Amino acid sequence: MELTKTKHLTIAILMFWLFLTPAMVGLADFATNTIAPNNFELAAPSINSPPDLTFENGSLGEKIVWNATSNEPLNYSVSRDGEIIDSGNWDGSEIVVELDHLYEENLTYSLPVSFEFTCVVFDKQNESVSDTVMVTVIADETNPIITIEVDGIVLEEPANYTYEVGSFGHEIIWMINETNPDFYNITRLSDYPSNNFTVIESGNWAGGNISIGIDGLNATHSYLYTLFVNDTLGHNSTSTVNVTVSEDLTDPVVDSPDDISYEFGAGPYVLKWHVYDSNPKNYSIRVIVHFNDTEYGPPGQAHPPANISQPDWSFDDPKGQDIQINVTNLYLGNYTFTIILFDEYDHNSTDSVNITVYEDIRAPVVNATDEITYEEGYTGYEINWTIDESNPKTYNLTRYDGLNITIIMNGTWSGQNFVVSVDGLAVGTYIYNMTLIDYFNQTTIFITTVEVTPDAHLPTISQVRVLQSFTTVSTNNLTVQAYVWDRNNISSITIEWYTNDPENPNSKNMTLQFDNIYNAELGEFVNGETVFFRLRAVDNSSVKNEHVTQWFNYTISSQLPERTPPLLIAGAAILGGLSSIAIAVIYFKTRTRSR
Repeated sequence: MELTKTKHLTIAILMFWLFLTPAMVGLADFATNTIAPNNFELAAPSINSPPDLTFENGSLGEKIVWNATSNEPLNYSVSRDGEIIDSGNWDGSEIVVELDHLYEENLTYSLPVSFEFTCVVFDKQNESVSDTVMVTVIADETNPIITIEVDGIVLEEPANYTYEVGSFGHEIIWMINETNPDFYNITRLSDYPSNNFTVIESGNWAGGNISIGIDGLNATHSYLYTLFVNDTLGHNSTSTVNVTVSEDLTDPVVDSPDDISYEFGAGPYVLKWHVYDSNPKNYSIRVIVHFNDTEYGPPGQAHPPANISQPDWSFDDPKGQDIQINVTNLYLGNYTFTIILFDEYDHNSTDSVNITVYEDIRAPVVNATDEITYEEGYTGYEINWTIDESNPKTYNLTRYDGLNITIIMNGTWSGQNFVVSVDGLAVGTYIYNMTLIDYFNQTTIFITTVEVTPDAHLPTISQVRVLQSFTTVSTNNLTVQAYVWDRNNISSITIEWYTNDPENPNSKNMTLQFDNIYNAELGEFVNGETVFFRLRAVDNSSVKNEHVTQWFNYTISSQLPERTPPLLIAGAAILGGLSSIAIAVIYFKTRTRSR
């Protein structure tokens, strides 16, 4: 009986709370944000379908790569024959399954064998997609497959290769495809009458290519190199290369560079020959002077050519070497440079190159902008003179503003380029005159006109805010804040305001607070009063641009917390009372029935 009473009382209290709560929540005047339902549905994840795989037992590096995509990736799992072998968080990147684990876990003991790999990806909406790849591992029943390469050339068996005695950098590379490597052996058989068989290398083979150097063999003999390889299942292969070393019967190899011609003082210029011989010995470079003028040009700038002799000629690159000499700053004239090369067998080669140094008859060649226009206050403008001259001497840069000529810079010129900033000029037109003179008094004058136009942009006024602070029960202080900026800086910023007399507004300067933010305190106003105001900004340009905003208005409001109106309180009390009466009636009726 007591349990029933307690039950009924509890129900009555809950119903009373449910009736009363909506009324009180409504009276509290809380703002409730209603979020519109999002009807946009993200696309479900997708996944590609890699092809099924079949490979020999023991093949390493095989793998399955799934490329899956989703706007909201979450996680993934990979199973093998229904058993999960990998899982985790997924960020949308590719999912890779390395198949070497089939050997590590001894899953290929019986062949052929097949496995079913399934990848499943999930997104944050719990949507999923999957793909399955069949992997079949078959028995290794093939012999090792061998391809021969010598000095970058692929040879077919029977393979023959010949090189000249003394040459170097020769190597046989056997490129081998084998799933289960085991053992290898390299032997060499020569045509010597005795001691003609040699085991070069032998041992365990872990797979991959096998190479052997074949430099230093004797001339007029042949050598048969044989490679034997087998795998762990007893399959084997052999490959042979017949190497013959010939006598050195060839002259040194030298290319023929083009003749060189340049203006006196220009450069740098390098004469370069590419040369090669199997048995290099020595070389020399001889110069024939057909004509020269040792008095031409600045003293000490030029020099005569010199003969060169190299008695011990050798090089480290099996493809030969570059022999080069500097032929810059020669006297005015015509020359022939001849290289002579000898090898150990007295074979020789020569090549000649003609070099002409002609007079400097050019004035300095200048490339620059001849006209620049920008609005005052803007920056980043400059004149860049790029100059080509073999015999520079002096330079002079002036600026004419319509009244005066100003020397910007001058002095001795060593051939460098010049850059001058033209930022920060007042409105007007300026003539920049760059004069360049070379050693032979050939002169170039380059004129650049710079025009600076008046500031055509009004000051920026934005982010206007009104701030009010509590003063008395019936009044508040008013402050106006704004962002004001101009490329030529601000000359003045004022605020005008009124409440009743638009013909005679008040005015005052605004004060800079920080980062182009200005404030103005307008004083104390009565609650409910409307204040009209506008801002006036003048920049610091030559034309004093003025930006005047529209009239803004702001009504002063009380800063005291709002009280609940008496009618609403009375309404809440009435609703609460009616709810209490209804609950009491329900409760006593229920109690009577229970008796």
